[in-house]
Amino acid sequence: MDNTTKRETVFEAATTVFSRYGFRRTSMSDIAEMAGISRPALYLLFENKEDLFRQLAMDRQNEAIDSASDILSKPGSLNDRVINALLTFERIYYEPVAQSPHGEELMDLSQSIVSEDMKAGLDRLIALLTQAVEDAISKGEADLSDKASTSRGFIELLMSSIGGQKKAAVSTKEFRRRVEDVASIFLSSITKKETG
Repeated sequence: MDNTTKRETVFEAATTVFSRYGFRRTSMSDIAEMAGISRPALYLLFENKEDLFRQLAMDRQNEAIDSASDILSKPGSLNDRVINALLTFERIYYEPVAQSPHGEELMDLSQSIVSEDMKAGLDRLIALLTQAVEDAISKGEADLSDKASTSRGFIELLMSSIGGQKKAAVSTKEFRRRVEDVASIFLSSITKKETG
């Protein structure tokens, strides 16, 4: 098994164990056992539990952003592409943590251990969404001229509003509905209605 495959196996195992026991109660031995490798082999891949958690969070965030980017690059209306990209990002990156009984601990930990990396990833996602809005404007499908905002400012406000739904929603289904509703309200304020 090469190192890339081994790391992915460890990430899958760590996701399961962190979800089940939380970060504090999980040991490197627990993760090694779940991954089917020795503890020394695990330490050859990761310095410690914090390093593993940081790399796992970044791996999942990159996967989520890459998937969102794929959706944004496909044909379709700005509304559909942005909403589907946001839902896909949240499904891959946020929802697995939120569904864990230790979700709050894991999210707080992400803010402290991975905060700089997460910010860089979020900036990348915001840049992709901003480009989608700017492309729609250049094609005459959207208009921000009556808004006191840039395309990036518009997307940052949208992302901030979606972030506020994370504590308000009581289930994954409700969270998805809220994301869709918030994004629809925002996007309908800048997209031009088709005339038939």
